[in-house]
Amino acid sequence: MVLLCALLIVLGLAERLAFLPVRTSDMGIYQTPWLQAAERAGGSYLRHKFTNYTPFYEHCMALMALFPGTAVLRIKISGVLFDGVLAFSVTRLVPRGRRLLAAAVTLALPTIAMNSALLAQSDAIYGAMVAACIAAALRKKPVWAMLAFSAAIAVKLQAILVAPLLVLLWLDRRQPLCSFALVPLTYVLFALPMAMAGRSAIEIFGVYSQQYDFFAILSVNAPNVWQVGQSMMSYERGLMLGLPCAVMLTGTAILLLWRAGTLHARNGLLLAAAILLIIVPYVTPKMHDRYFYLVDPVMVALACRDRRFLAPMLLAQTASLLSYVPFIADSYIAFDPVWGRAGEVAQVTRLNYGILPLFGAVAMGAALILLMGEAYRCAKWDTGILRRWPWGGGFQAYRFADDGRHSLSGRR
Repeated sequence: MVLLCALLIVLGLAERLAFLPVRTSDMGIYQTPWLQAAERAGGSYLRHKFTNYTPFYEHCMALMALFPGTAVLRIKISGVLFDGVLAFSVTRLVPRGRRLLAAAVTLALPTIAMNSALLAQSDAIYGAMVAACIAAALRKKPVWAMLAFSAAIAVKLQAILVAPLLVLLWLDRRQPLCSFALVPLTYVLFALPMAMAGRSAIEIFGVYSQQYDFFAILSVNAPNVWQVGQSMMSYERGLMLGLPCAVMLTGTAILLLWRAGTLHARNGLLLAAAILLIIVPYVTPKMHDRYFYLVDPVMVALACRDRRFLAPMLLAQTASLLSYVPFIADSYIAFDPVWGRAGEVAQVTRLNYGILPLFGAVAMGAALILLMGEAYRCAKWDTGILRRWPWGGGFQAYRFADDGRHSLSGRR
């Protein structure tokens, strides 16, 4: 086992060393000018917005501008370092004897390495916070869980994909309603210096609305049902039909998981997290290829806990990997002498890389079906659903019985 873990860690390091020198077109268009703007601005970056990201990211960019080195390395280093933090957070989701394996597998996953070291994305930062949120929920620490979620939301809006799990925990009286007031806390703390420097509220708090309008596409290489849906209807009609359907399907999934008592089954919380983290981006329009990022570390934790989850983990990883290929292959890695030739290969061979996310959607759907089958197998349908409705109550009202089920104010 130790040798296997060592080999996986070496593989993860090799992946990152191979990817680090690559300069993507996004870096040339967005991140490098942002870094140069931060270098020119110095401390005055607080007054003027120079990215289309959150205050947290701008603080990170300003910090990276202080260090020497190439722009490529400085842009990528934060994501690569947080890969390690993400691996550590995943270890908190598994028993002690399997923590090294969970960390090693997380570091070796191709999509985790590609996200930070190749594509220069910072998904590992909010991913580590979400994993910490789930770990706190496993240990029945609702305040810490919500603080971790608050930190994740302050990094990227994609962290909202774990919100349905928090709603499920609230229904099961594991997450007090008043704890949701903590969600904006971290964002406000990072935004406070900018507000004090005189930056407008629209620039500070309008980031996520601006990002939502950035792409007018129903599926940006996301391995979901909209790979088919976008060829059948217009963008406007897809939003009109897709968003309400996504809300209804997600709400139905939450209620079924609650009614089935999934949280009280063995590995139930992680199983519910995996199902919801797949189903939300799988049925929602306007999803990106990287919006299934959170599925991978959660699936690693499930597979390390129980080998039965190895198949859905591999299917989900395959789907995520297939969704990354079009971005890499279609000349987006245009500034690299090796990777930039992927687009030339596509033109010469007439390969249609754009169809790969469709196969990814099939693989992700298969993983979802396997997970839902496991949830059904361990379901214990509760007919006393109305007696358990979480009408309210503060932190003191939430107490947990020794058998893992809950009680309100000491009553079972």
